[in-house]
Amino acid sequence: LKCPKCKITLLARRPPAPARASPRGDMADIISSAASAAAASSLQGNAFGKSVGKPQPVGQALPQLRVRAAGPGVDIRWTDYNYPPALRLIHFDMSELQMKHRRPVRMMNMTFLLTTFICVANLVNTCILWAGTDQVPTPWLLQSFLHIMLLPPAALASFYIGYRGVVAPEPLLMHRFQCIQLVGAFVSVMFALMPFHCVNGLLTLTTSKFYGAEAMRMYWVLVILVESGLWMLNACLCVLNVAQIRRINVLPASTYNSPPMKPQS
Repeated sequence: LKCPKCKITLLARRPPAPARASPRGDMADIISSAASAAAASSLQGNAFGKSVGKPQPVGQALPQLRVRAAGPGVDIRWTDYNYPPALRLIHFDMSELQMKHRRPVRMMNMTFLLTTFICVANLVNTCILWAGTDQVPTPWLLQSFLHIMLLPPAALASFYIGYRGVVAPEPLLMHRFQCIQLVGAFVSVMFALMPFHCVNGLLTLTTSKFYGAEAMRMYWVLVILVESGLWMLNACLCVLNVAQIRRINVLPASTYNSPPMKPQS
């Protein structure tokens, strides 16, 4: 600016220009914020993986499976052994299952319970007949006791294989369960019909061993009818389990079990 009187040039200061952000500084801020967000998400992912994705030990007979509860938003506690109530050998909780899976799993459990009940009833009946008649030798008691030691554990293992196959889901376990149930149905039919020592099949009524006191004869007839009917019911349950399992749409639990993809032309 020039003064008209003094003819002196005056210099005026310009207002300071706003500071421009350095591109390097902006990029550094963006990178630091992205790194902090990634670290937070990784911590959340690790916590979630520890609670859900970590394989749970469930026994040595079956493979380790990555399973999340299919039920009402809870994890299946495979290490919480609560079944059977007295022995606590496996984990079983109906409240953790989806509604569509509860009926087939309940039917699987019924085969185990029915098999156990028949074996215990057969041992009790054999003891009564052994004490009341001379037609029941002592080896029949040992055979009946052997049935209790073998058949209920086999039925429990079959139930657990089917239960795990439905919940996981695991197609291989479900296939094994169907094969085991067909074998169980065949064995149940044989026990319902064939008379073999302590096995009171329906054809026991036609054998020569069926005689003795009148009261014991009536009791033996009742035992034969009840046990043969229960074994036949167990065979029907095994076949029904196979039919219900085949109706369940089982998705592979991992990409290793999924069918190969067809190349697109």
